[in-house]
Amino acid sequence: MSGLAVGFVSPAWSQTVALPQKFDAALNVATLVDPSADTKALRDFYRERQGQTAWSESRATALLAEIREIAITEGLAPSAYVLPAVDGDVQRDVAVSAALMRFGRDLAIGAVPPERAYGGFGHDTRGHFDALSFLRQLADGKPLAGVSAAAAPGFVGYARLKQALEKTRAMAAAGGWPSLPDGPKMVPGEADDRLPVLRKRLIASGDLAAEYAEGREFDAPVVEAVKRFQTRHGLEADGTIGARTLTNLNVSAESRARQIAVNLERWRWMTRTPGRHHIAVNIPATMLDVVEDGAVVLSMRVVVGDQKHPTPSMNATMNSLVLNPPWSVPPSIANKEILPKLRRDPNYLTTSNLKITEYPMDSPEAAGDGIDWNAIGKKFPYRLRQPPGPDNALGRVKFNLKDSDDIYMHDTNNRRVFGRTYRALSHGCVRLERPIELAEMTLGSRWQGRLDENIAANPTTRTLMLERTLPVYLLYITAWADEDGGIHFRDDLYGHDRRLAPVLEKARQPGQRTATNLSSDRL
Repeated sequence: MSGLAVGFVSPAWSQTVALPQKFDAALNVATLVDPSADTKALRDFYRERQGQTAWSESRATALLAEIREIAITEGLAPSAYVLPAVDGDVQRDVAVSAALMRFGRDLAIGAVPPERAYGGFGHDTRGHFDALSFLRQLADGKPLAGVSAAAAPGFVGYARLKQALEKTRAMAAAGGWPSLPDGPKMVPGEADDRLPVLRKRLIASGDLAAEYAEGREFDAPVVEAVKRFQTRHGLEADGTIGARTLTNLNVSAESRARQIAVNLERWRWMTRTPGRHHIAVNIPATMLDVVEDGAVVLSMRVVVGDQKHPTPSMNATMNSLVLNPPWSVPPSIANKEILPKLRRDPNYLTTSNLKITEYPMDSPEAAGDGIDWNAIGKKFPYRLRQPPGPDNALGRVKFNLKDSDDIYMHDTNNRRVFGRTYRALSHGCVRLERPIELAEMTLGSRWQGRLDENIAANPTTRTLMLERTLPVYLLYITAWADEDGGIHFRDDLYGHDRRLAPVLEKARQPGQRTATNLSSDRL
């Protein structure tokens, strides 16, 4: 036999050899997140080691201590990786492997499945974590810091948010910031007994320089600090302290740290290959970015679904758009909104340029003439369509999204809404502030500066293919940090943060962390 074969374990042997009975017993009592997949990974790991333990006492102690340090910086809970009570060296070795594997998975793809109820893309969109490779590298002596860094998301946004978490936790540890008492609106230029508290609050969050700590006047430095705070929180930056600004000022530093940790989890759900060119919509921020080679080349405001019609988080693709699109009214809108309006005003179809498709478009019947709307039950019996034109709800351009639950992006005939700070106003689709610019960019250079004129000259409905298929991400991010270190927060528009936080808290308890337990929290 050649000496080169010494110590080599063939894949066939490692898959077929039986583990010593003591390993089987240890695996049966190990705390595992996904018992089926985790047991297989651990079996494969110890088979490759020919049934030998992997961790010396000193190495295990060092790794578990390092997990604690790294977990804190990543927004994970060190308590999830504490070893349970064990009986003997083999059980301890398997428990250490299980804790390392659990930590690697949580860091790589999240501690909780990315359910849509939590602001994820759906349970089956979760990425892959190679537990066997993770354990192999550590068993070969590679530093946990390096192996962990390779497993964690490499996005700039994730790194910035980690820094924001550290900063916010430091604020909380230093006592956080004071709460402002209720009272009338605080207006620039007026004195208020709460001004000293407001100054301390704004200094604590970095919005006001410490040199302006004294005074009962709502002076210029405080006004500018309030505007900075309002901008960071998606509020109207008018410098006054109304109800919404007061509410946001009184959210504690501890609560903001928890909000950041929830959003770090959503970053861990993201695909590691979003595409060199893609579109990202942040639903709570009501903003869209077009990204090319890592740089944002176009940003715009958007309108998203209201709380009764939430825009779902999703990963879709866009490969075509429609010029001068007609609007086919969804049955839910016809039943719940249009039918009650017709009962009050039988001419509503005419004034809204809506047509009943079962009749010829130019006939009186298509406009609802002769129909007793009060005699119709709860279910609207017709299909409605709005022809292209200046009154069309989809505007001049509709962007088709594949595999999107009938959600799409489009222009709108109501441009005033983009001047509002609160823009969760649609039935779920995404309305665009600058649809023509987006269309020209996605169609390619030959359309630059020509699309508006082309649409006006040719009012027919046309479908055009994009220059290339684009990934489109509808994200639910309520906390992020900008390149200057400023931390931004948005309201939990659909309650996804509120639902995810307790599930993450449950994931902090090692003995309760099984795939079945986590799945049962789906809405």
